[in-house]
Amino acid sequence: MKSHFKIILALGIVAFVWPVVAEARSLQEVACEEAKLGRLAHRMATNGSAFNLFLWSVGDDRYRGLVVLPRFEVSRDERQMGYDLVLHRASDLLNPRRPLLPQAVLARTDLLTTFTTTPTGENPRLDLRFELAPEVVNPQDPTQGIAINNQADKPTGSASGAGRALALDDLFERCPGEENSPFDLEVFEILSRTLRASEALLLPIPIGRGLFNYRILLFRDVEPLTYRAKVVIYYTVEGGYSEASFQLRLHMALDAGGKLAPGTIEALPWCRDAAPPCTELIAPETAVLIAPPLFAGHEVQTAEQFWSGAFLNIPVEDSPDNVLSDDVPWPDLLRGTAWDRPIGVP
Repeated sequence: MKSHFKIILALGIVAFVWPVVAEARSLQEVACEEAKLGRLAHRMATNGSAFNLFLWSVGDDRYRGLVVLPRFEVSRDERQMGYDLVLHRASDLLNPRRPLLPQAVLARTDLLTTFTTTPTGENPRLDLRFELAPEVVNPQDPTQGIAINNQADKPTGSASGAGRALALDDLFERCPGEENSPFDLEVFEILSRTLRASEALLLPIPIGRGLFNYRILLFRDVEPLTYRAKVVIYYTVEGGYSEASFQLRLHMALDAGGKLAPGTIEALPWCRDAAPPCTELIAPETAVLIAPPLFAGHEVQTAEQFWSGAFLNIPVEDSPDNVLSDDVPWPDLLRGTAWDRPIGVP
């Protein structure tokens, strides 16, 4: 009797730990979420340049992300600041005679943040701002924004503000099929810690360092276990700005125990040759890495370590130097980390 109970218990544990993978989505559902995340990211800005700003949906008007300042030379190190963004359709205000307004609350996630006390070039201050003005005149310089930073001695760990622009910009739109499972949310966290875009990695000749800021939108794609990273680059042009994007698709897989198995990453075709979703930016001039996650602010990786994952080289459409797909050795990259276990399981 006891042996039968043990067998039943073991089978129950196996069934329990298998992650729930979301079903397929339609192109329209994915496009709706992509557009809404784009409108949100259009209102977000970091200080300075060379940042990767990640954003994804948690559901019910809640969003999460990571601000990253990666540095690649003969070694890799970086600074990070985690954050949550919550939108409220109508919030009470200090003045009870004013009508209720939509509200945004931006909060730093301390456990995901590298703090600084005296900002320097080696230990910079990270800022994240969210625009509340009706019109985003310059998405790199909010005029009526709320802001948080990673400065420990002069901290701004949370900020809130109200404005009709949140509703006018349709940021409360409900996209069918946008609910993300615990598995999806964990995949987004892993991607935010492993995927990096930088022109300093471009081959055969890096074009520089710190020229671009990358806003990277993470969301589920059409097929199960498939995800998209839409990388938006903003350029300053004669006092104004211009924006364009290139897109990446990640195919994930699971082993028999529910851990991430080897997968792939690919750059989507240019829009000249394909229908949306596609890459509109003719010259991304960017390389993309998927590298082992590191302990930001405390750990430095060798070149051999950060080149051990996947690599895409995307200088310009039709370039002979393009590397537009690669395998991702997830078991090797995540070995010994917090994600070396079944994904999406409590």
